[in-house]
Amino acid sequence: MIAIIGAGPAAMGAAIAIGKNAVMLERNPVPGKKLLLSGKGQCNFTNACDSEAFQRALAEFRNWLKPAFYAFDNRAFIRLLEDAGCPVLIRDDDKVFPQSMKAGDVRDTLLKIALGGGASLITDCRITHIEAVSDGFRLVAANGKRYQARKIIIAAGGAAWPLTGSDGSSYRLAASLGHRVLKPRPALASVRIKDYSPFSACAGIALKTRMSFGKNRAEGDLLFTHTGFSGPVILNNSRFLQVDDQIRLLLVDGSALSALLRRHPKKQLSSILPMLALPQSLAFAICRHLKIPAGTMAAELQASPRKLLESWLGSAPFRISALESLATAMSDFGGVDLKEVNTKTMQSRLTPGLFFAGESLAYSLPTGGFSIQMAFSTGYLAGKNVNSI
Repeated sequence: MIAIIGAGPAAMGAAIAIGKNAVMLERNPVPGKKLLLSGKGQCNFTNACDSEAFQRALAEFRNWLKPAFYAFDNRAFIRLLEDAGCPVLIRDDDKVFPQSMKAGDVRDTLLKIALGGGASLITDCRITHIEAVSDGFRLVAANGKRYQARKIIIAAGGAAWPLTGSDGSSYRLAASLGHRVLKPRPALASVRIKDYSPFSACAGIALKTRMSFGKNRAEGDLLFTHTGFSGPVILNNSRFLQVDDQIRLLLVDGSALSALLRRHPKKQLSSILPMLALPQSLAFAICRHLKIPAGTMAAELQASPRKLLESWLGSAPFRISALESLATAMSDFGGVDLKEVNTKTMQSRLTPGLFFAGESLAYSLPTGGFSIQMAFSTGYLAGKNVNSI
């Protein structure tokens, strides 16, 4: 028996690669619980961009994840699902979904492929203890059942969104087997902003912006919420952010505002700011925040508030009061130290026969389908090597 801890994308990728003798041990009553909730139930499972663009999106984890990507890339994932009867939809932004826009179709198709290939599934099986023994591993479940395995793949997710079963148990199991585990912190997380009340009425507004934080720069879509910011530019950089950090947003080039003020001296600020592609409610919020009356005529705007407005639009400062917690964040950054895992096989460098896949590993990827793809790919690579090592 080859034991796979978990039954999400990483675990199913491993089970598909292994086939017969693979047994997925899932703590929940059903497999793929987190997958079912991904993308608000629509499941953006990969990204259809070309190979180079995909690998660029992996950022600092590109080289480490390269063997897994080449073992089973985004094109292979799309073909796997389509060939098994799950047609896909590729959006203009290259995000890939099941054509039905139902995550259950992806989960059910992957499970069908895994079980059809000879793998098996045991649900309601929470593994609490693993011990390395002379002929493999001994596993103990919370219900008292014991299992013997020649090899093990830990693919039970990370520590984000614990209600789905991704509760950090994979980290605890890895640590018990001698691995260094990086303390998890929220990733793909929204942020709360201090003194945000003027902008709470802007919830739902999305716009493209450039953001700076410390020495870092990022560009992408920003979403205003009732308490702060979300959207890809925030989510993809949240693991670098901390409470009390200041972020700055380039909303509008200040010189563009100056030109409009000169061109429309009899118009109010509340009419001019929307000319800069700023939604009306955001225009009012900015004026409230800067304590500049929105009804001020362009010709009547004094030098001091004009300079303040121009400067603020070009580098709007916001201070973080809180990050979304692990309880609700989509992902976390933490887990098994990548230095202790062989990137070419996913096998532990410390314990022969022990493999890792997916969010149990200490990498973090951006939104857009990259996380599910690489969970499946690392699982597939681990499974591919289980029988050959």
